[in-house]
Amino acid sequence: GTKMVTSSDDKKVLVWEWDIGVPIKYISDPTMHSMPVITMHPSERYLVCQSLDNKILVYQAGDRFALQRKKKMEGHNTAGYACDIAISPDGRFVCSGDSDGKLFFWDFKRTRMLQKYHAHDKGPCIGAVWHPVEASTMFTCGWDGVIKMWQ
Repeated sequence: GTKMVTSSDDKKVLVWEWDIGVPIKYISDPTMHSMPVITMHPSERYLVCQSLDNKILVYQAGDRFALQRKKKMEGHNTAGYACDIAISPDGRFVCSGDSDGKLFFWDFKRTRMLQKYHAHDKGPCIGAVWHPVEASTMFTCGWDGVIKMWQ
């Protein structure tokens, strides 16, 4: 069946079976932080989550939703902001903005930061999306009211 994932400010993630309207999986532990952005990896094998402790965490998706402890991306500052996560169409790269207006790129497999750019002024780089067809193109937006195309 089709599943849906929600998160909340009380530091939990719920996985729902679409047809029955009841959570089938409850993900929570005392060390978790709120995760306002959750994105499905193109392989549909992972959930990629923006944690408000300045990390991007990865959970195995499918029947068993387990934190992949070795797969986390760090180096950006998102505390207090729901900065989007974008994943390249081939699943190789992850990018996110941060509260300082920067844009970060990581290698998904190795979780190593590859690049960082100053993307937006006067606030966070809040939105990021990969072009669905042109894999070398992506877009960001910030609280400065600017939308930028990156190639």
